Amino acid sequence: MNPPDPAGTTPAGTGTTDPTAARSTGDAAARSTGPEKLQWDPEAPASGGDVLIALRFADRAGRKAIADELTGTGVHTGQEIVLAKLLHLGSLPVAKLAKVLDVEVPTATKTTQRMEAAGLVRRVKNDRDARQVAIELTDHGRELAQTVQQLHTRAGDRALQGISPEHRRLLRNLLWTITTNIEDLPS
Repeated sequence: MNPPDPAGTTPAGTGTTDPTAARSTGDAAARSTGPEKLQWDPEAPASGGDVLIALRFADRAGRKAIADELTGTGVHTGQEIVLAKLLHLGSLPVAKLAKVLDVEVPTATKTTQRMEAAGLVRRVKNDRDARQVAIELTDHGRELAQTVQQLHTRAGDRALQGISPEHRRLLRNLLWTITTNIEDLPS
């Protein structure tokens, strides 16, 4: 996929800024991402930069799909990941939760404070060390976390419609490989 160039003016590989050009020339590879059409040539070589940019576009679209699904649940964007991690991993100290979420500790603290005020999580003191406090889901938080799992599945199924189970598995594995490769890069 060749998304718009970094300046955001011309979709790479198309030579045009006209979002309808692909339709008028019969190019079946045009894709819609909102009010403007994103175009790419599926047969064009894909540089590492092209792939990372495509991942950014896919991430943005995925976040929007999840945000749309969360409407009316009382869970704000970003909180659904906290709910999912706590449902999967159980009670965690804020510092460990921050590490798992790949955010700074003050960000995790602020997020969990908001979630605590909403009745989604609670703070639990460590029996052995009263200075240690962990975050865990409340019953309401657990219910919402399970609902969020269903919303992720629904949004994911919409995003991947028309993609075979084999290609889904391949895509998942490639994305995890990219993630591992990037995480293994020296700082």
